[in-house]
Amino acid sequence: MRMVTMAAALVGILSVATGASAQDNPSTFREIAANPAAAAAFKTMAEGHRLPDWIHGKSVESPGHEVMFGGEKVYVMSACKQHDCGSERIAVMYDPGKKIMYGLLSLADQKTVSETLTWLNIGPGNEAIDGRTILYAALTGSLENHPDAFNYK
Repeated sequence: MRMVTMAAALVGILSVATGASAQDNPSTFREIAANPAAAAAFKTMAEGHRLPDWIHGKSVESPGHEVMFGGEKVYVMSACKQHDCGSERIAVMYDPGKKIMYGLLSLADQKTVSETLTWLNIGPGNEAIDGRTILYAALTGSLENHPDAFNYK
């Protein structure tokens, strides 16, 4: 699988941005680029990681969700590789008040029936448990099916 550096991935995201106002909170993965604070938070989140090239825009998005995390309203968005959503997915959680983003990249190998999870900008601690739960729920569809179950105050 061809991988690209974070800088190239961010350029790709910026190139597929929708016409959302920069003042709005992003509600889809592509709208991150239209919000300067969210785009900067994405760049910081992904520092030191190599992201797949499909993040350039050849992705399929799921609708974003608003949940409570650490007493703050955050926005959770996800996307996957076009024509291969079962193998490559990403979810991000953006806190506009703190201007911070957390993420989860999932790469599944159908041959070995294994999944590699790469946590982006989320460390150990009690908040990390809830944050990881929200991000994984976004990838599995649980967040979409049960949005009120993922409000952590």
